[in-house]
Amino acid sequence: MKKITLLTLGLTAAVTTYAQQLNVPKNKQFEYITKNTHFGTYKGEEQTTYAFKSLGKNASGNNVLECRLVKSIIKEDIGKSRLNTDSIHNTNLNNTSLLFPLAMLNKPFSVVVSPKGEVLSVDGIEPALKAAIAQWNLQPAIEKQLIDNANGFRYTMQGLFFLFPEKSLAISPEWENKDSGLKFKVGSKKNNSLIVNSSKKDTSGNSVQDKSAIDLVTGLKQTSQTEIKFGKMQGGVNGSQKISNSITKTKIDTSWINMRVKFSHWSTTIKNELGYDSVKIAAAFRANDQKFSKDQYYMVNKLSLIQQMRSETSYKIYDSLLLLTPNKYLEGTHHLFNKLGSALDKEGAASAYDVSKYTYKTESFNNWVQNSLAQYFLPYDDTANPLMAKSYELLELFMNDKDPLYREKIKPLYLWAMTEKQPQNTALVIKNAAEYTKMSDAQMHNGNAGRYALLMYNTLLKAKAQTEADSLLNYTIKKLEKYAADGSNPNRKAEQNILAHAWYLKYQTALATDSTKALKYLAKASAYSPKGETERAHISFYDRVFLKSKESYRDEYMNVLLKGGNTTEAMQLFAVQITANPESLAEMQKLYKTRFPNNDFKSFMVNNVINSWKTAPDFKLKNIDGKEQSLSDFKDKWLVLDFWGTWCGPCKEELPSVNKFYLELEEGKHGNTKFLSIACRDEENRVKTFINTNKYSIPVVMSDNKVEGDYKITGYPSKILVSPEGKMLNIDFGKDWKKVLKELNSIYAL
Repeated sequence: MKKITLLTLGLTAAVTTYAQQLNVPKNKQFEYITKNTHFGTYKGEEQTTYAFKSLGKNASGNNVLECRLVKSIIKEDIGKSRLNTDSIHNTNLNNTSLLFPLAMLNKPFSVVVSPKGEVLSVDGIEPALKAAIAQWNLQPAIEKQLIDNANGFRYTMQGLFFLFPEKSLAISPEWENKDSGLKFKVGSKKNNSLIVNSSKKDTSGNSVQDKSAIDLVTGLKQTSQTEIKFGKMQGGVNGSQKISNSITKTKIDTSWINMRVKFSHWSTTIKNELGYDSVKIAAAFRANDQKFSKDQYYMVNKLSLIQQMRSETSYKIYDSLLLLTPNKYLEGTHHLFNKLGSALDKEGAASAYDVSKYTYKTESFNNWVQNSLAQYFLPYDDTANPLMAKSYELLELFMNDKDPLYREKIKPLYLWAMTEKQPQNTALVIKNAAEYTKMSDAQMHNGNAGRYALLMYNTLLKAKAQTEADSLLNYTIKKLEKYAADGSNPNRKAEQNILAHAWYLKYQTALATDSTKALKYLAKASAYSPKGETERAHISFYDRVFLKSKESYRDEYMNVLLKGGNTTEAMQLFAVQITANPESLAEMQKLYKTRFPNNDFKSFMVNNVINSWKTAPDFKLKNIDGKEQSLSDFKDKWLVLDFWGTWCGPCKEELPSVNKFYLELEEGKHGNTKFLSIACRDEENRVKTFINTNKYSIPVVMSDNKVEGDYKITGYPSKILVSPEGKMLNIDFGKDWKKVLKELNSIYAL
């Protein structure tokens, strides 16, 4: 009995105390699979698999392991994959963080780990990265970023291995790692593993909780569950790690990866210091065409690059290549939108219909129907449009499709187009016009029915169907007023512009019989006219082409008021009109002087117009020579702010003219004016090179990624005029900002 008792005591001691260390047998192979899921403000997920093979121990008794990164999955917003090395061709290379796993994929490197689990060295990362950098022709800044990642990779490896304390492990002991601040506590023994819990919390509210299972034989982590919470930031990371004895067999399409990265924003393979280089692009095509002629990414990217070349020849090449590219390759890209027109023109209605199957549910299809297809039903130099017959055939295909969404988007155009075929058939005109009053809100919105209802109104008038015309116009106005008042309606701005014209049509009808009512209708047309950039819609340009309408009826209403002696309301409209259409400033000034010869126009401008503008937000930005500049540096002067970027084609096209303006300004040719350009979404070295290479003199500051938001910049290039009082005026792209500035300076000189 005594012997049995002693044996029992011996067993108890063996289970509660462990002389533990890392001891990986030579030739043992295993994989670590790690997964980090971010929650809170940033949502994303990274999963990485590292394959290890033990090479035994070195002369110092440390574990030497060969390692390879064999799998990487990176997602953003949980579910949207940016990288999955198991399906590499779906890589969305929109972030430089993806370059590291691509460069290291299946490249062997060595890791030396002490018996206590400390990663002493990681060798072979930097040579592998440098080889990839040379192959990919990466920009210097990206090269530095990758090498910096190599220098910090030892910490990534350390996270895979458990750091043992100096003393032997035992059940329930506690200790603290002085370097990390983590407090450890040994829990229970489970199978052949020891459960170790660790935690940490600092004064900022950041916390770490970890539970790991340590193999009692090898000292390797079997599993690990970690939660990191950030106190001041809303969010954190849930991490996991598990070991696997099965080894991933990797098949890597290295040539595809090389092509993909060389065609990326970060490579100089197809670029020079100014942007895309047509000679380099042509050479890249010759090197890759045969190998990737059926690759989706290559085909789509080739189309995009040909567009960048911007020559008459390139447009022809683009068009022919577009027709050869499978529709499914183009799904989700702007090229599919372009292919609709090319297919209709070159191959016919059936081909365009096939293309539409990949895009008819999207907004780009709506835009094509309203901005392109609809124009084919308009007269072409007083003759039938050459695409008209094909377009009618395509409309029939759309209307006969089984999916009602086609009819929802097409029916308003279809009714008008079919009526235009027989405008003398009064019965058909009245019948088709009545269909607009039966349409759902979805049909009205998706089919831009307001435009076609007003076109049908004109057709009814020509057919002398006045009663039906008035009924349709009143119904359309009622619907459009409802839509214009709905702040959640994405079509609100465009439908408001159509509504302004609808009231103008009503004004024209009433003018001959009831001048009082007519003036009320014109007031409505003026009120619904856009008061500035925030009330304009791009598609309204096309609506005006069809309806032969005006962007604003404010000037006409103002003239009627002035003729009638209503100067108070007319003066209010003056201020709104000048702000909404600053290019009309000279015309407005002339009208003002004619109507109010004894009034001071400068005082009117400052007090009634400029003071109504928003105050320009302050900024402090560094120029490309490191000097800080702020808005206050330009106090009491007119300031032209130019928001641009070296990546922006239209920006680069207008810069010679902008630079000429600046040189004239320095010569004193533009009054009390200063100029400052703000390079946005750009790199300082790239901007410097661009400015120096082109010998531009314009002053350039670098955006802080905040200033463009403060100034509500929605496109590039954008010009903002800041008055001497610090008030700002946004000049729409394409408008003559120099002319506006000249007029403003002349007024201030009065």
